[in-house]
Amino acid sequence: MTSFKPKKTKCPSCGRTGDCNSFAKYNRYVVDFIKGKPVSSTIEIVRVKCSCGCTHAILPDPIIPYDSYSLFFILRVLTEYAMKRYTVSNLCDRFGISPSTLYRWKDLYKKHRLEWQGLLKTLEQTFFASLVELAFLAPYSSHALSFLQKTGMSFLQSHKNPTHLPRSKSPPDFNCP
Repeated sequence: MTSFKPKKTKCPSCGRTGDCNSFAKYNRYVVDFIKGKPVSSTIEIVRVKCSCGCTHAILPDPIIPYDSYSLFFILRVLTEYAMKRYTVSNLCDRFGISPSTLYRWKDLYKKHRLEWQGLLKTLEQTFFASLVELAFLAPYSSHALSFLQKTGMSFLQSHKNPTHLPRSKSPPDFNCP
């Protein structure tokens, strides 16, 4: 985020470059997996406003819009699930999540994997191998951007509109009149 330059940002709504200005910041709660343990912290999110009137939150790649868990936390959980070293119960205890959360992430990953890789590659590659491939994409930003452009969502983002699901009362990550 230290290299972020609002004036070089392209507005996803109108497509203009150079018309965005920083106008606000807010804190966002995020859970990650650091040194073998789930760790929760607060990060500062920058908001920009374009001259077209749309506002946007600038999220680092590992942050999934409308989710408290980081992308890498979720991928770590799914990788350990795919490796079958722990029972679902032990895995959920280890990461501090419920089994329903684990299965929701698994289903969402499968859906997004199909959109990312296509049907043929998804059929010929194992669940675990796809997780390994994703972990070694360099840079991850390219995958994140291409997935966003293709689907209109971030990888493992569960929904587009936060108003349809009950969530905590935090500022929206995207707001346009």
